[in-house]
Amino acid sequence: MKVLSQSTLILFLLASGPLGVAQQPDPFPTPGEITNVTGGAEPFFEIWDEDNVYGVLDVAMDGTVLMFSLQGDPHPDKRRGSKIYLKRSKDGGATWSENQLIGKPIILDVEKLGIGPYDGKGWGNDKHHRIASLGTSVVDETTGDIMIFLTALHPALSMYKSKDHGKTWTLEDITFRKDSRGFLPIPNGACDPGITLRQGPHKGRLLVPSRVMPNYSKQEEGKGYTNAVYSDDHGKTWHQSAPFPLDGTGESGLVELRDGTIYLNSRTHTRKGNRWVAFSDDSGESWRDLRQDDELFDGPPDVYGCKAGLLRLDRDDADILLFSTPSSNLPGRKNIRVWVSFDGGKSWPLNRLIKRGPGNYTWLTQGRKGTPSEGFIYLLSGKDWMARFNMAWLLDAGEPEVLLSKRSTYRFADQDLFHAAENTKAFTSSEPRMTESPLGYRLEKGSLEGRVLTRRFILPSGKMKVSYHAPEDARIQLAIMDDSDSRLRDTHALTGSYQIDKIIDNWQDGPIDEWVGKPVQVQFQLHRDAEIFGFAFDDVSTPGSDTASIGPSDHRFVLPPRHEYLMAQNPPFVRSVENAGPFPVSDNQVPKHLPLGIRTSYRLADTGRPGHVLTSKISLPGREMKISCHPGSGTVTVSLFDENGALLNTSKPLANGLKLRSLVQWADGFNLKEHVSKPVTLRFELTADAQVYGLHFDQVFWE
Repeated sequence: MKVLSQSTLILFLLASGPLGVAQQPDPFPTPGEITNVTGGAEPFFEIWDEDNVYGVLDVAMDGTVLMFSLQGDPHPDKRRGSKIYLKRSKDGGATWSENQLIGKPIILDVEKLGIGPYDGKGWGNDKHHRIASLGTSVVDETTGDIMIFLTALHPALSMYKSKDHGKTWTLEDITFRKDSRGFLPIPNGACDPGITLRQGPHKGRLLVPSRVMPNYSKQEEGKGYTNAVYSDDHGKTWHQSAPFPLDGTGESGLVELRDGTIYLNSRTHTRKGNRWVAFSDDSGESWRDLRQDDELFDGPPDVYGCKAGLLRLDRDDADILLFSTPSSNLPGRKNIRVWVSFDGGKSWPLNRLIKRGPGNYTWLTQGRKGTPSEGFIYLLSGKDWMARFNMAWLLDAGEPEVLLSKRSTYRFADQDLFHAAENTKAFTSSEPRMTESPLGYRLEKGSLEGRVLTRRFILPSGKMKVSYHAPEDARIQLAIMDDSDSRLRDTHALTGSYQIDKIIDNWQDGPIDEWVGKPVQVQFQLHRDAEIFGFAFDDVSTPGSDTASIGPSDHRFVLPPRHEYLMAQNPPFVRSVENAGPFPVSDNQVPKHLPLGIRTSYRLADTGRPGHVLTSKISLPGREMKISCHPGSGTVTVSLFDENGALLNTSKPLANGLKLRSLVQWADGFNLKEHVSKPVTLRFELTADAQVYGLHFDQVFWE
């Protein structure tokens, strides 16, 4: 594998800004450095269904990919009493074996151990807590042994081991040492696989993320805490680290950085917020510098965290970390993303959506050098799917996510409404009644049914009207879907010849009012000779024809402060657009000297009229806001709104040539001092051929 260039290896050094002034480090690699990260490979991605509610991923020393899971006993929750199975792939994930039985769970002698009661009488006393089942794994890179822990709220004092890369397994007794608070650990399957240390005086140590349930009681989960277990005798005896410096934590992952520092990233179980991070300088025995990560959300916003996946790429020249988690802007555990850090977890500038829809817990692992698995990254989801991809795919920009603003009318004649189609094609109607909106979609010749999917937009009203043509036995069915492709509401069949602004009053399961103001998509299912032209809404608070109609975001989440805000980052910086859309920086019209990391920009769809790009709420990082844009023959203006949507100020227009991290000048002597650290929303107003790339803050307020 190629090594990174010297500039990537010293990402923490200061880079010169456009005026030669020292700037904050830029965490993005250059395009040439990305080629070195990917080894020049072509992007690769595949995803498939995998029957797995609860599992663990690892890779044997010979490169065999190992997928452990609970299977067998019929139960809605497969963790309860099921047997431990393994699928193996010897060709890097292209083909897989059938499920192989490793062994049965262990029934804990709760009376002898003095734990419980697990009698099923009341919450927290469930009988399945007597059963120690699939825990996390670790591969001993010194001996090649593969180990599977067995845990409930109390660990079993035995584990399954394989000495032949997962072909055969034996149950072996182990010893656990109690921690400083007198409890035993549970390195369960909701903790990431362990690692073999490669640095320092404890080189060869097995270190495994774990958690502790005080008094082995589910009811005391809020008092629980993350820790790690380690073994210096190849898995026979296990000691515990000091407790993580924050109670209410548990499911976690850890990696060893190039300098031997252990980086630990933990979920919380009792509070909403971001992930918690700590470090160890003594090979995982104690923890320092507890902090809440400013960028990594701890799962979806409506639950207390989620088990995530953490991985450090196996390379000697850089600390490149990957982190998988549900998206932060949706309720429920949906839309799994993988984030990338090029600086050992200090910043997470890039991420990519892996799969829309349910995702839940995730596990990450990577192939081994010199084997068929080399270069592949594997992601297993607790919602019955698995993905395999490489860094070339992960670092590819993909298609930017566009969210349209509130409008009264959405027509397929608009350049930005159409998103995808199946068995359908665009056409221009000659019907006089469709003069104002002649562009529509109908089935391709020979197809009996097909679909048309719009881009996401902010639902402006619950009073929806559709313009369509469905004569005789033709029909259209309309579905409103959220950002995870989950259906929120369906209509009954829409029929009739040339229905213009037909009011939808036949939603199945009730009206759509509760999703007003939220991102949705519309899917039209066409049958036979049906044609669809667009839709509209009554009682829209701000007409879409007025470019001032984009009000500040009413989104309830606030992005954390950071040095750089990019147009294609996630959690999404861009909230919605009006007459604007993204384009890739590889476009020939893009300036060649943009700040590193800018790969997607926004410009007008119709240069004959102005447009807007509205951001999500951000916690204003500092007093000096700098913008990167190219006004071209037009202008770029920035408007600032407070948390309640009140306009605070509008900047002086920027014009005349490329601006790289140029200081935003506010009107009437206004400054940002009083608004630093408070939630604000920004609106970029574009005219003519203006382009906007992103914002930068030299200093964040706590620095």
